[in-house]
Amino acid sequence: MSQPSHIDLPISTRVKLCLFLRVVFLAALSGGALFSPIVRADELVVQADRWCPYNCVPETPAPGYVVEVLQAIFEPRGTKIRYQVVPWDRALIQVHDGKADAAIGATEHEIEAFGLRIGNESIGYSSDCLYVAASNKMKFLKPDDLNTLKRIGISSGYSYSKDLDAWLKRPENQSKIFVQKGDVPSEINARNLARGQLDGVIEDNHVMQQLIYKFGFEREIVLAGCQLQTKIFVAFSPKLMNVDTRVKQLDEGVAMLRKSGQLGKILAKYGLADWK
Repeated sequence: MSQPSHIDLPISTRVKLCLFLRVVFLAALSGGALFSPIVRADELVVQADRWCPYNCVPETPAPGYVVEVLQAIFEPRGTKIRYQVVPWDRALIQVHDGKADAAIGATEHEIEAFGLRIGNESIGYSSDCLYVAASNKMKFLKPDDLNTLKRIGISSGYSYSKDLDAWLKRPENQSKIFVQKGDVPSEINARNLARGQLDGVIEDNHVMQQLIYKFGFEREIVLAGCQLQTKIFVAFSPKLMNVDTRVKQLDEGVAMLRKSGQLGKILAKYGLADWK
């Protein structure tokens, strides 16, 4: 059997081949840098379930006023905001674990429970409000007023005021509580209330009013009353490498946006006014 003939490569080709092999060899010696993954651009991954007007649909002209505030503060510094919609209880866990950088709309109770980090500046207030069918004339002044309802919708992972939370945890009330999970629990609860599948829904006033307007539920759903307001925050992961810097940047950024009037303009886009 004849042997394969020897192939003579042109000098220029052999030189280029030798140079390439040398690069590969040196890269291997230095830990495989030639094949290491590309380092991602500086970004903050922020998560929450969809809770418009605080945070709405990602990558739209109106992603939510908190998302726009974060963009206005961090993106001029070269840090991109990557906003993701996930179930709220998952968002809190992932931020705690360092799999995401911050959660939008956390209460002080949630921040303490998950060991998250915040500064001095809140990003608004939230109230625990009860919404009922338009035919229901009840008034929600205290948690025990819920005793008259048989089917109450809440969202998975949400925290409530101390008294309301105690009412929700009573054994005799468990059969009345319908916990909605997923990325858009507030929207599903609003639809179920409008259809008569729930007798009441506990939800933030800004969120439910936005849903009532969005879906045209003005004739189906009314506000029965609200509990006291509580501050809500953008809460950072304790495992974020530069968490102290990020907290400081958020505090300073909110103050600067307020002073310049840009905060008011962002809020006006969503039909809101400054919470301070």
